[in-house]
Amino acid sequence: MRMTSNCYPCILDRAKFECDLVFTDEDEKRGAVEELLDYMACHKGGVPALVGTQREMIIKRRSNNPDPYQSLKEESNRVASSLIPLAREFYESAEDGIEALVRIAAAANSMEFGVKGHDFDNSTFAGVFSRTLREKLHGDMAEIKRRLEGFCNIFYLTDNCGEVVFDLFVIARLEEMGKRVVIGSKSGPVLNDVTVQEIRAMTKTEVVATGNVVGTALESLSQEAASLLFDPDWLILSKGMGNFETITEFDERLTGRLIYIMRAKCEAVAAEVGVPRGTLVAMPV
Repeated sequence: MRMTSNCYPCILDRAKFECDLVFTDEDEKRGAVEELLDYMACHKGGVPALVGTQREMIIKRRSNNPDPYQSLKEESNRVASSLIPLAREFYESAEDGIEALVRIAAAANSMEFGVKGHDFDNSTFAGVFSRTLREKLHGDMAEIKRRLEGFCNIFYLTDNCGEVVFDLFVIARLEEMGKRVVIGSKSGPVLNDVTVQEIRAMTKTEVVATGNVVGTALESLSQEAASLLFDPDWLILSKGMGNFETITEFDERLTGRLIYIMRAKCEAVAAEVGVPRGTLVAMPV
């Protein structure tokens, strides 16, 4: 997926959000945003997630803060952990367990900060999570079930902290079904995404590094992750918009074994999928 007119102000809005997290001085904020503007002016039409990666590099370098989202990530994990009983009740009472798991995974992708037009706050998510689970879901559930039944191996590409607590609930259920799951997470802090180090402290499931960029870019993949991504015996569950923005650049190589799961939180991604902004998406490719 390539930059649209909506991507430019969205990337800048998130830069302002992040600058407010790490800087108190207005000159420091302006300098970071202006450096990002210079980069964007020279890199028109790129992949939004990779332009966003450059934003992260600029702000982390200028602030000397390797993980600007650290406190928000920890808070998100606490909020999500408090909601696992609700997710478990939703799953155990569902007539269709597979759809319930997909809904939990998609609804959890709501846990995202700084996206233009997407209203999220850790303090209010508990009050809306139950309703979110029951929203309209865009996707071919029959095909998703067929793939989940047909593949023994699943490569699960994670996205955000908080969200990952629900992902681990889903992964545990998949393992109970006899699936072998390997998790792909960031090699280091980027946005509020969960890192390999963070998720290894939360699970015994095997975890491999997918790089330190927003999304999943081929040039940043570890050899281990690349081998799973392109192994025809592995089904890929791809969480979030960053993965969607990057993997759509090469997903024709994954046809028949890729499922995008997310909330389409921005206009550009929603338009690419063909849904209203904010829609829960579970889309097999």
